Amino acid sequence: MICPFCQKTFAAREAEKACRNCALFGGCQKVKCPYCGYESPREPDFLATLRKLGNKLRRHTDAST
Repeated sequence: MICPFCQKTFAAREAEKACRNCALFGGCQKVKCPYCGYESPREPDFLATLRKLGNKLRRHTDAST
């Protein structure tokens, strides 16, 4: 994930859960940036997969040039 506030990259598993006791729909699914504490929604799984694929393709293209 990239924090929308401080622009630092972190893994969602590194982030603290922003709301542990929320009763809404099993929790609010927000994460807190470990660097600045900004709360943001959790990155959807399909976006994480697309980002990983893009990074892999970018590394492959950089290596072939």
